[in-house]
Amino acid sequence: MVAGAVQRARGATRFEFAICAMVFSVLAGVLLHYVLRYRAEAELAGVRFQVAAMRTALAGKIMEAALAGDTGRLQALVGSNPVALLEHAPPGYVGEVDQLNGRNIPRGSWVFDRKQQIIVYLFSGNKTFSTRHYTHWSYRVESLCLPTNNAKPPGTTADVAKLSVALTQVDG
Repeated sequence: MVAGAVQRARGATRFEFAICAMVFSVLAGVLLHYVLRYRAEAELAGVRFQVAAMRTALAGKIMEAALAGDTGRLQALVGSNPVALLEHAPPGYVGEVDQLNGRNIPRGSWVFDRKQQIIVYLFSGNKTFSTRHYTHWSYRVESLCLPTNNAKPPGTTADVAKLSVALTQVDG
């Protein structure tokens, strides 16, 4: 009895240590899962916020052109860089490129492709345990209704109220 009590007083056994290590590793895995998931969701929310800011700035320019009755200004917005409409560029905005090449552009950044006339966000590529994983989202400033002058007499201007421009998601 005395020998067992002395052995117990020396500390934990290897089995008890192994059980504690397994419990700790399971808890660390659960924590890592939630950290990665919340990090990916935060990045997604940031991208949605920036897209909403670009759409709001575009809506302001559309209203200006509509109030002025200037269809040329509306059509000039089609294919333009929506970041140019913002007061401040979004965090991670690289700039404009002639051809989108993923090897030269860091992950987690915005870039405008002049050739395709699209703004692209390249996700950081953080791997999560969930099945939802995005590589990039692309948006384009497009005309919703192009003016048709076929049935109008020469010299008639297009109806500004029937024209509109929007930032639409191309893929993603």
